[in-house]
Amino acid sequence: MIEDLHKRIWELSPYVQTQESYRELTELTADLIKLYDLQDRLSHDPFGPTRERKLSLPVETIYAKLKNCTCVVTGGLGCVGSMLVKELLKFDVKAIIILDTKINGQFVGSEKVVYLSCDIRQLHRVHEIFDVYRPDFVFHTAAQRDPGRAESHIAETVSTNVVGTLNVVKACEAVGTVKQMVFSSTGKASRYFTQEVYASTKKMDEFILDTYARKSDVCYSMVRFTHILDNSLMNEELKNESKTGDYLAVHSPGKYVTAQNAHEAAYLILNALVYSTPKQCSFLLVRHLEWPVESLAMALYYIKESDRAIPVVFIGNPVGYTEKFFRGQMDWSEPAELNLLTNVYERKYRRLNHEKDIIISRVCSTDESILDEVLVAIEKITGEEEMKEVLINGLRRMVRRSLKEVNPKDTIDILRWGLDPRLLEMENARVSDFGAIILLLVESLANSEYYREAEGLLYQQA
Repeated sequence: MIEDLHKRIWELSPYVQTQESYRELTELTADLIKLYDLQDRLSHDPFGPTRERKLSLPVETIYAKLKNCTCVVTGGLGCVGSMLVKELLKFDVKAIIILDTKINGQFVGSEKVVYLSCDIRQLHRVHEIFDVYRPDFVFHTAAQRDPGRAESHIAETVSTNVVGTLNVVKACEAVGTVKQMVFSSTGKASRYFTQEVYASTKKMDEFILDTYARKSDVCYSMVRFTHILDNSLMNEELKNESKTGDYLAVHSPGKYVTAQNAHEAAYLILNALVYSTPKQCSFLLVRHLEWPVESLAMALYYIKESDRAIPVVFIGNPVGYTEKFFRGQMDWSEPAELNLLTNVYERKYRRLNHEKDIIISRVCSTDESILDEVLVAIEKITGEEEMKEVLINGLRRMVRRSLKEVNPKDTIDILRWGLDPRLLEMENARVSDFGAIILLLVESLANSEYYREAEGLLYQQA
């Protein structure tokens, strides 16, 4: 019955502006709310547990590291950055240097905090600040983080996320005082390969940090975030529109998201100071992220709470959100430990913190010479489409090289899990939906005992 309602909402959504369609959509939405209520999916805030969740923090160890030290926080006025600054002040640091593009009047009331206007895309400016303040620790949270905007502002996103990150790393290397840099990445970077601009830039950043970590005296580490609920574009839009809008627009039914809160994110960054390894770029992520929440359920919850008679409409997945979830992303040999923010290869390096609420792992390395070639090409380009081509093709080269270092047994397991015909049919998916990823994985098995099986999985629906 729910599927029938979904189908009818899809049919009417393009005509939501007409009175008749609007009325029927409102009735269909009310029916959906009743059905979701019967399943006890709207009796409480679906993200309630996420808002209250807390991470452990080895306070004494972190205090010993940070006392009397100077810290740089890029993007320090953002949601996570500002929360991190408040936490850093608890550790008796000497100074916190906030770098942000727009310095406004909402400042933390502490003489230890210095606010500097800085676009991380300007290498000379970043070097200048590092030379003056000589930081001990660098926390890099600045980024263009909107996947939708990334597809329409490609050059801006690549220059900010890739060139900007490279500039911060170069400054860390040059100044000679930095002990550790912690970078905020995304769970989207755990994809084996992606053609979405935002996810591609973050995955390339992870390759940059991993490459420098293996040759530098600076300790590089990362954290992977999922949706930060306090600053989630989707959550804020649904919440606000439920109070003032004529309807709530949802990409599609069956779209699920995981989330974490900003306080949790700041704690994850601080934990990276402790759970890191010299000459190896470790990443940290929250182990217990709760079960993913359907975005449609979130919309229905907000409509119910608003006590307004307005409909949901389906608008389809916009650019930046079009790639389907690949089941081979996760290690199904241990279903109880599934985590959307890490992949099968990375799970082989998995360990837990002392309190067992944080996963620590590392990425599969790529070839430094390929990375350097791609970065040089990116820095020379300004055109939108040309930039995307260089970014995606460059990432493909790096991933192809990294797959030469993995265990082929893991690769065939990934293909078996991801291309199971029964599961593809259940999810209304096809092998071609994952073509770019699959081709790289199959190609990597060319000289292995698994190649013939991999080819069979690839062409099973051709």
